[in-house]
Amino acid sequence: MFSSQKKRRVKQYARATAFDVNVNFDIRQYQKVKFGGAAGAYFPAVASDESFNVKEGEILMAHSGSQVKYNTHQMHCFSFANGLGASGDSHAQVLEKLKYAGVAVTEFSPSKDVYEQGFVSNLAGLNTLFNNGKDTIHPGDLVCADIPDQGMNNKHRNRALQGGVPREKLQFIIRPRDKLAAETTSDIADRFIIGTAVEYARPGNPVSVILHHCNHSVFIAQPRGGASSSSAPSGPSPAAPSSGSRKSKKGKQ
Repeated sequence: MFSSQKKRRVKQYARATAFDVNVNFDIRQYQKVKFGGAAGAYFPAVASDESFNVKEGEILMAHSGSQVKYNTHQMHCFSFANGLGASGDSHAQVLEKLKYAGVAVTEFSPSKDVYEQGFVSNLAGLNTLFNNGKDTIHPGDLVCADIPDQGMNNKHRNRALQGGVPREKLQFIIRPRDKLAAETTSDIADRFIIGTAVEYARPGNPVSVILHHCNHSVFIAQPRGGASSSSAPSGPSPAAPSSGSRKSKKGKQ
């Protein structure tokens, strides 16, 4: 029997030790895409108002660097990938212009809500997300935020589409770090680590993730006989040989 339960984001656990911050909606990105300023973009633009709404549990992104300047100190972010990048960009080039901004806790509609009031983003703690990508997530996987896959056909995209989200909206997705690193670079993947999965989830199913935006621990070999020192890694890492030291590599915000 067919069931639509898998397409719903069912929060199975309480949001323990949650760390939330107030953020603003990126109104300039919204205006650029909605009113025709994203012609020839990497992802197709969209005009329907519902496609720009922020929904609870969506991955949020912000522009990195000085691409969009605001007079406030709050982070300005959005949850739609429509209109991002240029037609000649690669996967890595699109990500280089973005930074992870958390998971939406409250909703926001730019067409009717008060812009100055903003909304809430969750950056740390236990949260239940929707696996809207094409990869299976396993317990213990480092999970990254990513842009949607251009190569996903309509069948796969609709299967992984979260309930209540318009079909034309391109959400940011989550996927294992090793999958993202294989398609881009390890440095880019480290920048977009959002947490650690605590359960198994196929595409289209909810997954509980401990959000921590952790650093990725790397092993640095030392000459034979050299002294070794260690610093506590800030995230899960594979076992390392006894000679050498671990150094935590911080992902850029």
